[in-house]
Amino acid sequence: MIKYSLLKNLILVISVHIYALIRGTAKGEPKIPPEKVVIMFLTTNIGDMIFATPIFRALKVKYPQTKLTVVGSAKNKIILEGNKDVDDYVVCKDSIWELIKNLRAVGADYGATVSSSSLDASMMFLAGIPSVAVFSVENADTHTRSYRAIQNLFIQIPYFIGKYVAQEYLRILSPLEIKSEETKKHLYFTNEGKNSVEKFFLDNNFDFKNRKLAIISPGAGTKIKQWPAERFAEVADYLYEKYNMGIAVIGGPGDREETDLFVKSLKKIQPLIYVDSSLDELKAFISYGHVLMANDSGPVYIAEAFDVATLVVVGPTDENEHPPQGERNRIVTCEDRGEAELKGHLEGFDESVAERQIKSVETGAVLAEAEDLLYTLNS
Repeated sequence: MIKYSLLKNLILVISVHIYALIRGTAKGEPKIPPEKVVIMFLTTNIGDMIFATPIFRALKVKYPQTKLTVVGSAKNKIILEGNKDVDDYVVCKDSIWELIKNLRAVGADYGATVSSSSLDASMMFLAGIPSVAVFSVENADTHTRSYRAIQNLFIQIPYFIGKYVAQEYLRILSPLEIKSEETKKHLYFTNEGKNSVEKFFLDNNFDFKNRKLAIISPGAGTKIKQWPAERFAEVADYLYEKYNMGIAVIGGPGDREETDLFVKSLKKIQPLIYVDSSLDELKAFISYGHVLMANDSGPVYIAEAFDVATLVVVGPTDENEHPPQGERNRIVTCEDRGEAELKGHLEGFDESVAERQIKSVETGAVLAEAEDLLYTLNS
């Protein structure tokens, strides 16, 4: 991935304005139907990329012959492995000019970024893509100065913070005459991943065909979003004792403190420990779950893609933006957040406030939602 620096950004912004004197803007009406489309999303967050998969599906539903190229991180290439909506995936290396060269080779009619990044937009502009769409946040002052400096050179699409992100993302296709309300996520895993997971179950004497599995993900990409692992353990013990559910814990290398504490805090069961797996195997493993319980983090959206029920504990983020909502989904938040606290994800988190929000969610509230969810699933 390209490492951000103020100097790089300044050079790109200046280059864009110089090139604009030659090529004009990237605000022209796109070719309909487009032959080639580029979607850039330079994020290492797997949850963010999963939220973009409805864009890929909507494009292919409307224009099945259009070739779609996605540009992103190496990790997210694995997340999208097997996705037939994506014709080509370009891994972004730490070279601006190499990426611009690769984008020129694609020869796209239309480009878009969902990250409100001057880096993404600048590179598509310098690659000569004739029509490029970017988001313009309408209800908050979140854009950087470098983004605002070039924003008017692109097709601007309104974006509203506080609304469901997957639905907002779909707006980026509106210049292509695509309007979709379908926000289902789309992920796949390999046969190798599936076989590895089933071997894990067999090696651990878990009857995955007949016994229900509750998967717990106590970590999160950001520490301030983490509900205490000890409380997740209380919920897991309860599910095992009352429903005889199998319990599994998942997590990546950065979650070892939380997964270890979760295992240590359990009183009634030794769980299946499935940590530090490949992303392919993680997708396969989550697909075998009856329910996944987690913080607002990537595994939740993997579960959603495979129709696995979810229970999400939300602290300092807006529960209307990310967690899935439906009969098979539950969200638990603290009850007394003030307006200032709710704006933390816009204005920057006060860590003490964020910690109070997530820790004020009581175990009893999570258990009550878990009971309600399991009742719904078993009805």
